[in-house]
Amino acid sequence: MAAVRADSYVSRAMTMLFKKTVLAGLQCHKRLWWQVHDRGAEELRESLVAQYRLREGSEVGRLALEYVPGGHLVERGDRSTAALLAETRAALAMPAISAVYEGAFSAMGATVYTDILERVDGGWALIEVKATTSLSKTEHLPDIAVQACVLRRCGVPVVRYEVMHLNRECQFPDLSTLFVREDVTADVAARLDDLEREIVEQTRVIAAPEPPPVTPGAHCAKPHECPFMARCWPPRPEHHVTTLYRVGPTKAESYVANGWHTIHDLPDSVKLSAIAARQRRAVRQGEMIVEHESLVDALALVDRPVAHIDFETVAPAIPCWPGCHPYDQIPVQMSCHVVQADGSATHREWLYDGHGDPRPEAARAILDACRGARTVTAYYAQFEQGCIKRVALAAPEHAAELNAIADGIVDLLPIVREHVYHPAFAGSFSLKKVLPALVPDLTYAGLDIAEGETAQVQLTRLLFERDMDEKERREIRDALLRYCQLDTWAMVALENRLRDLAQ
Repeated sequence: MAAVRADSYVSRAMTMLFKKTVLAGLQCHKRLWWQVHDRGAEELRESLVAQYRLREGSEVGRLALEYVPGGHLVERGDRSTAALLAETRAALAMPAISAVYEGAFSAMGATVYTDILERVDGGWALIEVKATTSLSKTEHLPDIAVQACVLRRCGVPVVRYEVMHLNRECQFPDLSTLFVREDVTADVAARLDDLEREIVEQTRVIAAPEPPPVTPGAHCAKPHECPFMARCWPPRPEHHVTTLYRVGPTKAESYVANGWHTIHDLPDSVKLSAIAARQRRAVRQGEMIVEHESLVDALALVDRPVAHIDFETVAPAIPCWPGCHPYDQIPVQMSCHVVQADGSATHREWLYDGHGDPRPEAARAILDACRGARTVTAYYAQFEQGCIKRVALAAPEHAAELNAIADGIVDLLPIVREHVYHPAFAGSFSLKKVLPALVPDLTYAGLDIAEGETAQVQLTRLLFERDMDEKERREIRDALLRYCQLDTWAMVALENRLRDLAQ
């Protein structure tokens, strides 16, 4: 086995690149420069959701170590980089150590921390752990390749590269198959020479006193939207072609190249889908388009009494209830507004605050809420249908009734999408776009929780953070109830508005 060069572990005073910054530089050198030189930028402040995703990824990473046992953990804490590099070098040199966890390596002005290095015949296997249920060549291969470049410069003999991710087929309580390891050696090896040159170039970029000139383009949103996009892109005009319904970036760029910057500019010769064509008509006319006859037919499916239902869920990366898979969406909160034939409405709600499997209690809450309704609706019903069916699996005594509710849900989203277009939709049929246009008096402004991802994080905290302060627990609970209630009240208001439009 080749010896690992000791001088490769000496931390450089000017080391400024880490895996995260190198990956930013692969997307855009200007983004790289800002990310290094403007670390306190408002754009880089992590949201509650982003912080939770990082913690969740760390939990998955820690659990993954148990599936490659017998290793030595390089505890990071607040220790210096030099100390971490030295401990890593010492661990690699000890034949009795079968794996090194979170080892530190530095070369070319870049420092990386590897999830797992497993001792194998001929050297080491570099294993990158991901809290996803599949391999992404777009995101995961550059990630592990950055580490591979640094390790190669350090003289570490890596003979295999793997991505270790969650197995969607794994079911609790048997977690023996929780992870899948995929060999990506050929793909990573093919990138190393080019990537090594790129890292060297990035050290030159960040040493410059000013950010490099980079023309904005499609790369600004691949693989993720750049946090600094607003610094580079001028404000787009209203109804820019990128807001056309389901237009891809390539098609939008071709429209701009032809001089068609807004939907107003698109000539009739440009063939569009029925929905996009309706959008073009509405934008040109500056008014809402309603397909009255077809809307009347669609609303005939919404027979009162109607139960408008909405769930908020938790989706643990590591399943914890019988039969659950990684990231199964499990409902732990429900709001339901039931509208009678005379238009009167009553509200029913449920928020789980127990310590075990929430699904049996959810089953009872769903059945109680929908009892007596001739129609059950949701907005983007596929989500609610999946939630109810997962509840039915854990409540076999109620499964037939629950599955009947799920199969019969009427989706309000396509009723809007196929029959109504307001210019303010801006190409989107999300409830957050549709409501301000059709029901302007109803707003989510001022709510402490105003969107689904934050609700999911806070629900997860309520269920699993046992040491949470009681005052904070009450505040979060109240905020969740207000948010979920508004979601179904919004459906009541939307149904009423659609009936008015159908007149």
